[in-house]
Amino acid sequence: MLITKIGVDMKKSIKCLAVLLIILMPIAAYAEMWSPNRVRVNLRVGGSNADGGIGGKSAKVKCSSTTTTVASCAATGLADSVVLSTMNLVEKEVDRTMGGLSIHYIMEMGMIVGVHRYTTEYVTSITQTSDWAGTTDGGATATAVGALIAAGLNTAYGGAGTYLGARKVDGFINFLDLGYFYDMKDIVDGMNISGGIGLPLLGVGGSSTIYYGPTGYALNGNVLTEDLSADSGSAMSYFVDFGYAFGIHEALFSLRNVKTESSATVSSTKGIGKVTGEDKFASSGSSMNFSLGYGYIF
Repeated sequence: MLITKIGVDMKKSIKCLAVLLIILMPIAAYAEMWSPNRVRVNLRVGGSNADGGIGGKSAKVKCSSTTTTVASCAATGLADSVVLSTMNLVEKEVDRTMGGLSIHYIMEMGMIVGVHRYTTEYVTSITQTSDWAGTTDGGATATAVGALIAAGLNTAYGGAGTYLGARKVDGFINFLDLGYFYDMKDIVDGMNISGGIGLPLLGVGGSSTIYYGPTGYALNGNVLTEDLSADSGSAMSYFVDFGYAFGIHEALFSLRNVKTESSATVSSTKGIGKVTGEDKFASSGSSMNFSLGYGYIF
């Protein structure tokens, strides 16, 4: 899901908005009444979501990683880029709070215009899932040095099951909702269905911070906390509303899917980049949300 301030791909959103306007404007041209004939409010009451953690990753120790590995590799003639030892880790979500609120106006001609605010906050745990082990990437010499380094790491910091850190994420997206209302009175009196798309054009924000444990701190170049700031990302939402009107009142049940992707550039010499050996931290999320709501018909 969100990793920090989401850098929304505005070009995709604008293209989607343009397509919707192309479809809706001809309809509007033949509609005499633009004034809203009802207003709706939906509040999220439940749902499901994909795990906010990034899943499994591998951590690497190279010749250039620590003063010990630098000395060992210098003595044996190994290059700084040689990988000596590796271990596996996993990041899994352990707690989450989500929210969602929509306000929609429905025009006489059936067009829906509204706002949806999506919020989320979750915490993940980062844990080592394997012991450190030497690699064979650099030949016999690197294998021998790597085995010694791995044994030292397991003794000093622990093996499988060692806690490395936690990540706390919070964020919000304000979607511009556009859609269409269909009255099903010819089939079932009072019933209606509507649906549309949410475009992330009305503001986004949030934060993502990694808090390292003693072992994570030792492996990442002595970084206690690390803030991740996304430099690219996208978000999109789709919704379907089911309504039943009785007089001037309306009961609503809604489904909404929200998908997000984001990527942050990180340093490969410290922090999470040093642990994983990567200069990008990518995250994605998907959620299905259930809402109950009330509508008032003018």
